[in-house]
Amino acid sequence: MKKLMIASALVAFCGAVMADGGIESANTVGYSTQAVQGDKLYCIGFQFSDVGETDLASIANLATSGITPGEYNTMATEAPCIMIYNGVGYVYYYYISDAYDAQGNEVTAWADDGGDVATDQKIIGTGCWLRIPAGKATAGTVTASGEVSAADSSTINIANGLTLACNPFPVALNMTKVTTSGLVAGEYNTMTTDAPCIMTYNGVGYVYYYYISDAYDAGGNEITAWSDDGGDAVITDIAAVGEAFWVRSGSAGTLTIAK
Repeated sequence: MKKLMIASALVAFCGAVMADGGIESANTVGYSTQAVQGDKLYCIGFQFSDVGETDLASIANLATSGITPGEYNTMATEAPCIMIYNGVGYVYYYYISDAYDAQGNEVTAWADDGGDVATDQKIIGTGCWLRIPAGKATAGTVTASGEVSAADSSTINIANGLTLACNPFPVALNMTKVTTSGLVAGEYNTMTTDAPCIMTYNGVGYVYYYYISDAYDAGGNEITAWSDDGGDAVITDIAAVGEAFWVRSGSAGTLTIAK
């Protein structure tokens, strides 16, 4: 089983650093950091694979600082929690001080609902919710680490229904980098109910983007594209580094994201 790793111990990094979802990387190894506070929800993504893996990320690779763990007996209400959407509901993992590793040692770690250190692996490009209860952090961080994909692009499978996704590369998601396939475009007049939709969480609610056949580009041309609520094609960043987002669609398809 993989143990909780501290990102700075993986490699000597170099490059630019940014706070609140910043990224620092060297070659193919990097990390991103999300600042967190108590009594808040965060929508974060799995952007790095485990070292040596091609497309898998481990929950155990999420390192914490400044966050107070809960305890097993009260973890459902009092422990920091990761919630992963599986298509019908959520799977929960808790940050507790009395988790058990593979050798039976009691450790502070992210644990499954049985209290064992989490070792489940997730496909990069997927996302999760992070809930920090009141009083569990004032200036904490959650850091994801691992290998950055060397591919020029990566494809995310979008379900018929809801998919919690993220940019599989540790950069902000710019819509000029996204190619959509298989999703049935809606139209502007009915887009809020009939069009595929990307929903980004801003801390208090959602910002919506719709895939429609009658969006307008900067030159006034009607095109099929992801649009804002005014019907204009989106060519800007819509999600920050490390930030996940919902995709709602009435048909299955893919989003291919270029690096």
